[in-house]
Amino acid sequence: MSNLNVDHEERAGRLWPVLVVLAKNEMTTTYSDAARSIGIHHRPLRYVLEPIQDYCIKEGLPRLTALVISKSTGLQGAGFLGRPGNDADLDEVFAFDWSSVDNPFSDLNIAELEGIAEELAVDPTAASEKYAKILSRGNRQRVFRRAVLNAYDWKCCICGLTFPEGLEAAHIVRWASAQPHLRIDPRNGLSLCSTHHKLYDNGRINVTPEYVVNFSDPDELEGRYSEADRYHSVRLHGSSIQLPKQRALWPDPQLLTVRQDDWK
Repeated sequence: MSNLNVDHEERAGRLWPVLVVLAKNEMTTTYSDAARSIGIHHRPLRYVLEPIQDYCIKEGLPRLTALVISKSTGLQGAGFLGRPGNDADLDEVFAFDWSSVDNPFSDLNIAELEGIAEELAVDPTAASEKYAKILSRGNRQRVFRRAVLNAYDWKCCICGLTFPEGLEAAHIVRWASAQPHLRIDPRNGLSLCSTHHKLYDNGRINVTPEYVVNFSDPDELEGRYSEADRYHSVRLHGSSIQLPKQRALWPDPQLLTVRQDDWK
């Protein structure tokens, strides 16, 4: 897991304001210059642009990554999800008031991030109350992810996937509904692969207060399922999740009850 030491979201947090200034001045940049602005080689820049693009798409914002183009072709690269060379994408970015959007990414380095995550593991109640007041949104999200994945030993608690790139920290009580301290409390989190995170957020899968996986259609009445569908859903109905080794970091049953009531 040596790639855990490469913190692409921290890099995204440093690149974000660079792109915002470019947008304000209606300018583009090359991959090499963008990478140089945050002190890295241009080859891994795509891993930095990816979370920025994903955030813009998720929040319905213009794709800020449209500003980064190839020096040789003048076009965005293959990872850009718009149409490379489409002036409309750039016009949207230039016209948008980026001052209305806070940097959604973190400026914490890995050592700082890990230190806070360790505090949350030692005393989740006190640490979550403390850091909820002083961390930015981007920092809170990254601290929460690190604390939750650490608690579950970097493993999906439903299927056991351990690829770091495919793991996410899911909130039990959703971010928008949670009190500030719950947004970073690891007991309000589940370590899930990206597939099970989406199924969980969309109500296809739930985890009961007894830590049992429930699938919304165990009898397959809603339609035909592929073998892959069954493997990731029906097969897991009634199974127990893999809990953190540290009992103090197990998901809070009261929060799971709140989520279950919303699920029914």
